[in-house]
Amino acid sequence: MILDNKDLNLKLRFKRILFQMGYYSPIEVELSQYDDVGLELKRTSLTDLDVLGIKFDPALISYKVVGDCKTGKGVSDPNRLFWLRGVLDYFGANTAYYLRPRVGRQARAIAPKLGIRTVDEKDLQILEKNLNVESIPIPIQDPNFHSQQRQLWGISVPKGAKPTPDQLGLKNTYTYLAYNYWYIEQHRNLFLLVAHFQKIAHLLNPLDPRDVFLAHTGVQRFAHCVLEMASNIQARGTDNIPQNAKVYLYGGSLALRDRQEFFELLNRLTGANEPLDPPFLNDIIEFTNRIINNPVAASEVLRYLEAIYGWCVQLGNNDIAPVFGGKPSLGAIVLARDAAITFYKATGMREDIFSKILAL
Repeated sequence: MILDNKDLNLKLRFKRILFQMGYYSPIEVELSQYDDVGLELKRTSLTDLDVLGIKFDPALISYKVVGDCKTGKGVSDPNRLFWLRGVLDYFGANTAYYLRPRVGRQARAIAPKLGIRTVDEKDLQILEKNLNVESIPIPIQDPNFHSQQRQLWGISVPKGAKPTPDQLGLKNTYTYLAYNYWYIEQHRNLFLLVAHFQKIAHLLNPLDPRDVFLAHTGVQRFAHCVLEMASNIQARGTDNIPQNAKVYLYGGSLALRDRQEFFELLNRLTGANEPLDPPFLNDIIEFTNRIINNPVAASEVLRYLEAIYGWCVQLGNNDIAPVFGGKPSLGAIVLARDAAITFYKATGMREDIFSKILAL
């Protein structure tokens, strides 16, 4: 059992609503700022998003919502709404929800001008009823279910002991996923994500629940990276997907040209033949091509990957169909498997760490 946390209960209820609406929804996402301090970068915590929702529509356009959940006394609703508007702009979200057991009239009056939706307990119950969230078999709203995941996050170091070099390597990956991933420009994340997991691939044991959770978090973020790239390619045009993928990943046409010229000069000076593109890039571009050509199924992939972990890995089920009303999307399942295959091949992880995904 875990201690009662009314804010957490509200977060998890909203997370369940977002899941039913088609969102992939991490909770307690911390926003950070990194500054140069001597030879190192120092992270400063700015604030946290109680609930983050990410969804792609069938045109592969991304939508982000943030939820701020407060139950305590002494909170100024108007002040909180103005703060939330700043967070919405900083993070680049499309809209925000302010959830509170009771919301004052003044806050409700100014919320539409700020692009924020206010939700009190009555509104929340109506949303839950209208969306039929009770039909979801995964106990998303259960604090104990959430606690089981939280206990698997991070390295486990005995009290008074120092982390080993391997544990420090794992810690770097946890830090990246928890903080850096949400701060770094999105086009840079795909290569960084793969690089982090390449460094720890040999440490991940498919029989260790902690490692399995880390790997599944990684493949969820990997799918997010690829969907963001596919969305950018759709905007540029799909006549040359490999070229447009590289333009995106390297930060634009000029940046790509600069890197190509740098590698040409480096190889000429050293006599080497170092390629600009990493060896796994062709597989990722092929996966991206499948995403673009199956956009309806692709729009569900993030939610399916999250559901597969909760329903199949954490709860030990073998059939994902009950989560989706007995009518799962075969296309989304196939693309979820493709995401796992592409990710473990790129990083060098053992494929059986994704055995539950691959068995579907």
